[in-house]
Amino acid sequence: MLSAHRFVPYTKQLVLMALYDVLDQEKSEYRRSADGDIRAGVSVYGNFSEFSISVTEELPATNISIAVMTPGEGLSEMGQQRAANYLADRVEQLLENELKINCLMHRKIKEA
Repeated sequence: MLSAHRFVPYTKQLVLMALYDVLDQEKSEYRRSADGDIRAGVSVYGNFSEFSISVTEELPATNISIAVMTPGEGLSEMGQQRAANYLADRVEQLLENELKINCLMHRKIKEA
C-alpha cells in the first residue's frame, strides 16, 4: 500500500479542517471509519482511487498519513504515489496559505 506522510506544525483540529476543505474542493465522497480514519474516494488527475487518511497529533506537530487503499484501474505504482502526494500537498499548502493570510491580516490591523 503506497502512502504519503506530512508532519505539519498545526493542531489536529486545524489539520482536519483543512483536510475536509480539500476533500470538499475535490468533490470527493468521504466518511469516518470505525477506527477513526477517514475513507475518501477522490479523482486525482482523472483517476478515481480510494484512500485511507489518518491525522494524529504528535506534539509539537501533527502527522497526516494518506494511503491508497483501492487504486484506480490501471494506475501504476508511480501514479498511486503521485495521487497520495497530491492530496497531502494540497492539505499542507492550504494550511501554509491560511497562515500567511492570517499574518498579513494581523499586520494590516496593527498598521491601521
